[in-house]
Amino acid sequence: MKYVVITFHPDKKRVAVPLGSDILTASIKANIFLASSCGGKGMCGRCKVKILDGEFDSEPTGKISESEKKNNIFLACRTFAKGNLEVKIFPETILPSRIAPAIFEKGMEIHVPELLKKTFPIHPLTKKYFLRLPRPSINDNISDIERIYRALKKYDINIHPAVDMPTLRKIPSILRESNWEITVTLDEDNSTILLVEQGDTSKMNYGIAVDVGTTTIVVSLINLNNGETIGSESSFNSQSVYGDDVITRIIYAEKKQGLETLHHLVVSTINELIQNIAKNHSITLNNITSIVAAGNMTMAHLLLKVDPSFLRREPYIPSSNTFPAMFAAEIGIKINPSGIFWTVGGAASYVGGDITAGVLATGMYKEENPNMLIDIGTNGEIVLGDKNWLLCASASAGPAFEGTGVKNGTRAIEGAIQSFKIENGKTKISTIGDKTPMGICGSGYIEIISELFRNGIIDRSGKFTGENEKTRNGEDGREFIVYKGDGRTKDIVITQIDIENLLRAKAAIFAAIFMLLEKSGILWENIEKIYIAGGFGNFLNIKLAISIGLLPQIPEEKFVFVGDTSLAGAKAALVSKEARKISYEIIKNMTYLDLSTEKSYMEEYLGALFIPHTNMERFSLIKK
Repeated sequence: MKYVVITFHPDKKRVAVPLGSDILTASIKANIFLASSCGGKGMCGRCKVKILDGEFDSEPTGKISESEKKNNIFLACRTFAKGNLEVKIFPETILPSRIAPAIFEKGMEIHVPELLKKTFPIHPLTKKYFLRLPRPSINDNISDIERIYRALKKYDINIHPAVDMPTLRKIPSILRESNWEITVTLDEDNSTILLVEQGDTSKMNYGIAVDVGTTTIVVSLINLNNGETIGSESSFNSQSVYGDDVITRIIYAEKKQGLETLHHLVVSTINELIQNIAKNHSITLNNITSIVAAGNMTMAHLLLKVDPSFLRREPYIPSSNTFPAMFAAEIGIKINPSGIFWTVGGAASYVGGDITAGVLATGMYKEENPNMLIDIGTNGEIVLGDKNWLLCASASAGPAFEGTGVKNGTRAIEGAIQSFKIENGKTKISTIGDKTPMGICGSGYIEIISELFRNGIIDRSGKFTGENEKTRNGEDGREFIVYKGDGRTKDIVITQIDIENLLRAKAAIFAAIFMLLEKSGILWENIEKIYIAGGFGNFLNIKLAISIGLLPQIPEEKFVFVGDTSLAGAKAALVSKEARKISYEIIKNMTYLDLSTEKSYMEEYLGALFIPHTNMERFSLIKK
């Protein structure tokens, strides 16, 4: 097989790939992750690169203008190397490897109630016990392992935990080299000896909680002796190079080596975050003995390297709703080689462990009155219920509110336009981190649509109403200039197509909320609280979200931002056996409403395509 060398500028990273490889694949091999919402199909137009030198073929695509082609700008996924290439990477096309502090800290400062500490007693997934053993003698000549069993009785461990052969072979030398002072690590049921160490390491027992999101991955380092969080780190999910949504990734996983590739990417991201946080807090990986992950069902399958194909095929069945505990090393997670890995289970193909963790963290599973959890991420998941019942659904909203499928959309990164106002005909914007505008995030889009509607620039169907000094004809039809570039920066716009995509997303979410209420017979006013979870809620203006019909018209004080409940629930499951038990009960109590089989859902969806809705009685205050 003939190979060619591709050099990526400005960092001059070089990689050898087979002749005919596309540039997107080559960039991934060089650890350069380009935005590719469509998973390399040439449909999103985001992975633009400039060919500086060399021979190549490029498939025609409408996502590249004639002027760009003349300047040798092409889509990386549709451009193929015929020889050695010199390629320029544009900074705006690179997926950030880290979530900026301005966003991450904003999300982490929102906490669920103190319920996590008050409700769940400390009983971690792994527990260390320090043992001082009497030396053997003629009068006390029991075996080494029996000597350990006897010493464990002082901790009320009266069973004989199993021990594997590699550990058993090490025990004689460890006991004698440590002067008969050892630390034994057991699993949650005290049924298995996982690790035997010299000396007293009982105070050095740590665990990792992970929120495995479609867009972002967050890890927290936890002291398993007291349940305290030591620190957290986050990163964007590098799987995004193969698509922003779960369906695109499932399709890629069905390709040859696709599942292996996606599994490797998510595991590598988690390992890098673990290594960084351990190093920052001077903790060795050997002292991290357990890890709990929560994510949607697709992320769980990819993380565990389980075929996710049937999640997207009717009747949409996961391989399992819950997953067994295993050694972290089995899936490539780099903590103590004998460390335990456990995954929070989910209720259905599109309501996964992140939602189970959210219900656990908010405590809505034990409330007297109905509460609702809404997680607007790459998809929209909603749970309604109380201590007696839980009804859940997934809205096929798509990732528009995460910056995908919209022309100048971006994730909630520094420089993303997060708020927008029109005052006296003048537009005013603010960006995350007060940086130079480089795109629009979900909360920004909500404010833009609300302001355009309030000022009569778009009508209730989202259509531009006429001429305005800020509207013009662009490559994709009519568009409104949100930010006028200064020559060094590009214009940032919202197009007619963008508005239609965003209204479809908000309609899917609102219709799902309404269907859960209708099926359960609950009235709006009877909802005690609506918990808004996930990163999207960090910058969300509730009043404006109601004004466009994304959220129901109920008193604003009933909405509660709870931040990363997927991570919070994973923490609870990591440190408490009781929390793990309750997570199983939550899954059993959740009834999944498949909206695709509900005839009235489409009627509700069509009504919600307007601002705020065709049925204005549901938004009477806006009407007035």
